[in-house]
Amino acid sequence: MGKPDKQADKAKPSTELATQQGGAVATVDDNMFAADAGHGMEGATHESFAIPFLSVLQSNSPQVDESDGKFIEGAKAGMLYENITGKLVDGKVGVHIIPAHYRRVYLRWGPRSGEGSGFKGEMAVEEVAALRQRKEIVEFEGRLYFPLPDGSVNEKRCDRVVDTRNHYVLLVDPETGEYQQALFSLRSTQVKKSKALMSALASVRLQGPSGPYQPATFASMVKVTTVPEKNDDGSWYGVKCEIVGRTPNKAWYLAAKAFHESVMKGEVQAKYEDDVAPEPGAARQPTSQDANRF
Repeated sequence: MGKPDKQADKAKPSTELATQQGGAVATVDDNMFAADAGHGMEGATHESFAIPFLSVLQSNSPQVDESDGKFIEGAKAGMLYENITGKLVDGKVGVHIIPAHYRRVYLRWGPRSGEGSGFKGEMAVEEVAALRQRKEIVEFEGRLYFPLPDGSVNEKRCDRVVDTRNHYVLLVDPETGEYQQALFSLRSTQVKKSKALMSALASVRLQGPSGPYQPATFASMVKVTTVPEKNDDGSWYGVKCEIVGRTPNKAWYLAAKAFHESVMKGEVQAKYEDDVAPEPGAARQPTSQDANRF
């Protein structure tokens, strides 16, 4: 073996902590952190941030496909996935959420493959109803599409419109007390789960000085797990939402309330191009005859 290259050793960057004179490590205390609270974010607006999506991985999700660039080691169908940090949670174990706000919208998507694919915009329920009245949106095999000029539908060429139930939630960790904002978006076969959750939240009553009252949705904590589901078209993993009690942490309650107010003011924008979960199964979309809507 040759002699060590002293010049090379000198060129290597030091990995040691910077120290004060005398060898004491220079530390930063909590008071210094508190004094500089918020600094570095002065130029940020609501468009500077991507709200995380909480979704369920399916067998056709890119995160579980080893040949896909979005593959995540250890990801499996049925897991709950938060797309900003890449956190994976066993669907049987589940996560806890605090519902902050709810909005029903329709999302316009280009054909699943080929030119014009991808997210094309969010549409209000009333807008879609008017377009359907004018036959500018039509139903084909249980799904809604923008038809071709002759009125026909070709799934490879026509944009589809998806009924989507958006639950803006606080994703909380009962063990650590940590929390973060997230969008829990339900569609296709999971619309009925959204309705069930909204019905459960609407039925909550607390006792006040003047009698029973309906509290804000963020007074309730919900546990979300995943369950296998299937129909004649295929199988997939769906969600199970169960109210497990009142919100126990004041910081969580206030954070969820603030999130609710931000969504109401239009300060929160969902970036649907980051939505990673395919529509579960090949289930049919709810039709106009589905009268029990939220």
